[in-house]
Amino acid sequence: MKNKLRRMLKPTNQESEQRQTIEKTSEQTVDTKTANEQAAWIEKGADILTFEDEWIVRIDQRYNLADSHGHRTFGAGYESLQLPHPPLALDVPLEQIIFFDTETTGLRGTGTTIFLMGFARFEQGELLMRQYFLPHPHYEAAFYHHFLTDIGEDVRFVTYNGKSFDWPQIKTRHVFVRERVPRLPKVGHLDLLHVCRRIFKGLSDSYRLTAMEEQIGFERADDLPGFLAPMHYFQYVEHQNPSIMDGVLEHHLHDCLTLVSLYDECNHLVTHRKEVSPRIGENIAVWLADLGINEQSVEHFHQVNDLSAEGWLRQGLLFKKMQDYQQAVPCFEKSKTFRGYIELAKWAEHIAKEPRLAYDYTEQAKQLLEGQVLLTTRRERLTAELTHRSNRLQRKCQE
Repeated sequence: MKNKLRRMLKPTNQESEQRQTIEKTSEQTVDTKTANEQAAWIEKGADILTFEDEWIVRIDQRYNLADSHGHRTFGAGYESLQLPHPPLALDVPLEQIIFFDTETTGLRGTGTTIFLMGFARFEQGELLMRQYFLPHPHYEAAFYHHFLTDIGEDVRFVTYNGKSFDWPQIKTRHVFVRERVPRLPKVGHLDLLHVCRRIFKGLSDSYRLTAMEEQIGFERADDLPGFLAPMHYFQYVEHQNPSIMDGVLEHHLHDCLTLVSLYDECNHLVTHRKEVSPRIGENIAVWLADLGINEQSVEHFHQVNDLSAEGWLRQGLLFKKMQDYQQAVPCFEKSKTFRGYIELAKWAEHIAKEPRLAYDYTEQAKQLLEGQVLLTTRRERLTAELTHRSNRLQRKCQE
């Protein structure tokens, strides 16, 4: 009975041939679709790069140094990279500096995939713009193999929020293919988001990259919003039509080129003190002071004609740090802030040894504190500290 059932279940030669024919036809169909997909990319000027059984798309564009993005030429960016100001300096040869950006299917988590990444880099007297596109999510080994091979083992990224987003995403995805691709390079990072927040503080309601393009005189026309990029990618995966990605590729290209011009603009503002507005000059001076670049911070402060109250206070704190009280005291007085008068009280008591003057400064600080909008706990703490200082100075005056 068992042998009879086995004979009944055993496929006939005809059924076996039919199954092989179906499988072969299916493979031919897939090969044809892939060939058509790759041909469509090649027709757009892209290169098809293979690795093992996978493939990706790489798109190169080259720009002359006389070309521009906004009101600054790429040649100016080239010069800025060779003569940078310390906060913007990068400690590697020009060819190892890349202006880098990515497009992803989401914002966070291991399920988020990078489907487009690229960089702008100066080489051979030109600006190379190179984009890597992931045509299918399961081709990540080829994606990272070619990208990591191209950028080398020691590289400096110039990004916009890339230190907390783009690079961590690359490290996360690299884990899944690390046995098959080169290891991650030694990386330095200059995140222009933090630079722009310091230089343009108080001058913009938004620090998004597209908002910062106003500073370089660039305006996008018919730009695809970044939040729509994942939707276009999912449509591409379904239909394999490269035209679906045109808007995403252009948006990403502009992001990378904006980084080049924005770096140049920031470096220009820092190195050309006489050409900046008072607010930007003050912001740069405070930023340099926070970085400990004291001498250049002083030069920037001196170049600003109209400092704010906070600016006078920060300049006074800088001179105090440099133990130059002769210049610090007038700065604290001009700030007309309770913090400034607290510093004056400290100077009068401990440096000038004049308790009566220190008492007067403390009382002025208490008056100015009353008009400040502060958290209740902070106000109570400061009031208690000033009252304690005032009582101590009164006792000193009576001795």
